[in-house]
Amino acid sequence: MNNYLNKLCGLSKLRICLSLILFALIGNQASAAEDEHEEGEEEHVEISAALANELGIQTQIATSGDLKRTLLLYGKTMPDPQRVSHVSARFPGMIISIIPALGDKVEAGQLIAVIEANSSLQNYEIRAPLSGTVVEKHANPGELVTDATLLTIANYESIWVDLTVFPGDSQQVVAGMPVTITMENLSADSSIRYLNPSQGESPVVIARVPLTNSNALWTPGLLVEGFVVIEEVTVDLAIEDEALQVFEGNQVVFVLEGDVYEPRPLSLGRTDGKKTEVLAGLTVGERYVVANSYLIKADLEKEGVEHDH
Repeated sequence: MNNYLNKLCGLSKLRICLSLILFALIGNQASAAEDEHEEGEEEHVEISAALANELGIQTQIATSGDLKRTLLLYGKTMPDPQRVSHVSARFPGMIISIIPALGDKVEAGQLIAVIEANSSLQNYEIRAPLSGTVVEKHANPGELVTDATLLTIANYESIWVDLTVFPGDSQQVVAGMPVTITMENLSADSSIRYLNPSQGESPVVIARVPLTNSNALWTPGLLVEGFVVIEEVTVDLAIEDEALQVFEGNQVVFVLEGDVYEPRPLSLGRTDGKKTEVLAGLTVGERYVVANSYLIKADLEKEGVEHDH
């Protein structure tokens, strides 16, 4: 009887051990399958077009582009000498009348003063030699004039910008190069008309840039920056720098397919500070996120943190 009970207990223990082993094998297989499934999943974010529009997520098509290497120069706005006139009397005499006030606008040929000549006691007229604004006034009716300036008329519809080029940069700058002039929120495009050696013993060169100013936004005497394009090259594929994000240690852009945004690691080439050449990782014609790509990155990183927990 005792032998029978011992055998029965031995069989029970064996069944329990086998059951435990079987459960362990099943658990390992399930865990491995789950890990394999998670590793096979691609990281992406799905956002509807309506929500993307609400979030300000903007995309554009990847295409070729121009990279512009620029040189920053500093300078000052100057009046155009050919558009400034210092008006004086032709003959000495007394001012009978002087019509425009300081700050008045005049048209070319407009009567601006009447003078009684000392020699003949006859009146003669002075008319505006150009259209512009009276920026200086040095005489009034009843005063005697000789050859002194009565008033100064200036036209600022076009002005000049004098950019200072230091010796270390002079070999890179030549006439005809495109340049963007900026000051705070103002910006205008032009090109270098000519280079003029500085006066005196200064080793610098002055790059003179004409600037159209029909809307009168620019005035003489402003301190400005000039971005001179010293090299321009066309590359097969270039993206906007604002599209780039660092994700999991890689420089990426987020590519849009349907409503799905996927991080795409890139191999990058040359850059001009605004656009960057793409050597690999993106192809022409794909649509990538330009504005507010950080929102997609934040969502992916949030999902990663939740998964770790």
